[in-house]
Amino acid sequence: MSLEQTACEVVLLGVSLCVATGASQWILDPETRIVSLSQSLTNHPFFILSTVVLIVILLLGVHKRVIASSIITSRTREVLGDFNMSCDDSGKLILRPRPTNIT
Repeated sequence: MSLEQTACEVVLLGVSLCVATGASQWILDPETRIVSLSQSLTNHPFFILSTVVLIVILLLGVHKRVIASSIITSRTREVLGDFNMSCDDSGKLILRPRPTNIT
């Protein structure tokens, strides 16, 4: 796993937790049921800010960087399996012993 991918995972996880925390505070606020939607959202700037940040990083494609290497690795393993080989997470080739034909 590369440093860039790890950083993207940490950023995505952190922002997602911020959105979840802000959403729970917003939903559990008793004033939410009383005031209008715009006033309720104005009362919870943490939720709005974290949601905007999440949308921006998703538009920038951070989620693709997080899952791209796992997709490539799984597809490579699938192809190598046909040739009795595999690879580890760092990309090193693993040669498996040849199957014995019992006749």
